[in-house]
Amino acid sequence: MDLVLFVALSLCCWTADARYVWSDKPKILGTNEILDGETVEISCFVPVDYTGGLCRLFRGDSEYPFKVMVATSYVCIFNLTSKEVLGNYVVGSTFKLRCDYRLQEYTSISSDNMLMTVSGTRPKPSLSISRRFVSPDDIIEATCIPPVSPVAYCRFYTDVYGLDRPSCSANITFRELIRFLEPSLLLPVNLSCTYDLDEVLSIRSQYSDEHLVFVVDPRQVTSSVNCSVSVSEDQLAAFEDRTLTAFGANGTTVTIRMTQRGRNLENTCNRLQTRSDSQRTAQMKRRLQ
Repeated sequence: MDLVLFVALSLCCWTADARYVWSDKPKILGTNEILDGETVEISCFVPVDYTGGLCRLFRGDSEYPFKVMVATSYVCIFNLTSKEVLGNYVVGSTFKLRCDYRLQEYTSISSDNMLMTVSGTRPKPSLSISRRFVSPDDIIEATCIPPVSPVAYCRFYTDVYGLDRPSCSANITFRELIRFLEPSLLLPVNLSCTYDLDEVLSIRSQYSDEHLVFVVDPRQVTSSVNCSVSVSEDQLAAFEDRTLTAFGANGTTVTIRMTQRGRNLENTCNRLQTRSDSQRTAQMKRRLQ
């Protein structure tokens, strides 16, 4: 084949491939959720340097853009308040956003839809709990009390994870409190709650004040121990019972006394032998035999 003809055919193939791959479809990017009162940055990326053309932003299924700007490069950046994004939607709504670009009589196809939620917040609830010390057989009766009604449902939280409940009352077990935590004789856990006003709209409350709870596991010791727990003045006032005695196997006891000492949570126990300690001791003895 003649070299010139071969090069010409190759160029034709590359050009055809380029037409197949290239698309005038823009891309829309941005965060999918903001709080009412915040601002958001939404970017519309166009496939060519479109300086002088118009980037257009659409909400829902509307055929009319709610925001238009002149392009200066490959990307148009819309900085919008939550009110501008919402339009006629109410706080808590989730809706679609899309963009396209236009120059004189030419209009591109639209980008894919991006979901946007403008979440709302409401005043924090109060939290009531039945006990501050929890042993393996105990249950905390927790009640989340919203300042408004009705509400759709409540959520309860530990420091590590959330507990979904169908109502604003919950029985929280020892096992739920220590989930994902390393076994220990004494664990401080903070409980809090929120409420949602609507099952559809994203309107969430602020978190309630945290309630400090101590999870006591006497199964972790092989002999009786005494513990002194130091908490802040405010935390100490919440504990009606300043002393707790939990009973373990074989007559062992764990006695905890609450004291006030500064603002930082501290706890000290008399020297105790945990199960892990006893296991390590037994391993050492076997090695020495």
